[in-house]
Amino acid sequence: MQIFQAEFSLPRQASGGIMNNHFAELGDVWKHLPLAEILRITPPRDYWETHAGSASYALTESPSRLHGALRFLSCAPRDPDLRGCAYLQALRSSPGVYPGSPALAMQTLGNTASYLFCDLDPESAATLRAATAGFEARVIETDGVSAIYRAAQLARVDPKDVLVHIDPFDPYERVTDQNKTPVELAAWLARAGYRLFYWYGYDCVERRGWAHDEISRLAPGINVWCGDTLMPACLVYPGTTGAWGCGVVLANVTRSEAYACERLGRALERISETDAVENNDPSQLTFRVIT
Repeated sequence: MQIFQAEFSLPRQASGGIMNNHFAELGDVWKHLPLAEILRITPPRDYWETHAGSASYALTESPSRLHGALRFLSCAPRDPDLRGCAYLQALRSSPGVYPGSPALAMQTLGNTASYLFCDLDPESAATLRAATAGFEARVIETDGVSAIYRAAQLARVDPKDVLVHIDPFDPYERVTDQNKTPVELAAWLARAGYRLFYWYGYDCVERRGWAHDEISRLAPGINVWCGDTLMPACLVYPGTTGAWGCGVVLANVTRSEAYACERLGRALERISETDAVENNDPSQLTFRVIT
């Protein structure tokens, strides 16, 4: 599938919401790299997001972006498994602009899918409304966990045709006593047969893969795949020491999707070998599959 440039293009003057200051860093790289590939391999009919953020951001230089998307743009073309990936194509399609996950989805799927984007930040929601003009899309300025749960209960869709992207600020936030937490929603969706893409972060080695363990516990019997990256914390938070990491948990995806994500994760580790930090544990980014 080719990226639909004729149907969707990012504005040259991108704007970002006030709630996301970490776009285009390594955490975003190991979110959007597998996400873009999954969207290309098995295009969903519906794409939903709980915490959509802004449609796009100005790709300005910062210390953490120099280790993130900017470094990826420089190194990926020389790697055999990255030079043709959907994420690199998306980055190259609009120089100087970083596409958020909503933009990645609309670039890849075009008008072949419908969209549901949720975000509490008014500025982010405004960019989404502007970007979705001409698409079959809803932008809801409310708690995304509650909105997606309601949509999943009421929508007349086949769950296997829906990809749900959950990317919470707080995985254990419960807005009211009656609401699910993001992790609980992820497990419920997995049990209901929805295709799940759940991104998580952590700040100590002992928490590596925690979301895989938690979702697997809440959704017993469901085949859950996890790709986890552990890295020096200073690559994302300049001036800090020790470890930081993030990962994606997938449920109800195909073997080809899981294999593609593993291949991309190994490649990301490979191009990170030259971005090592002396006298830090860990010294460089490493990738691990957890099943």
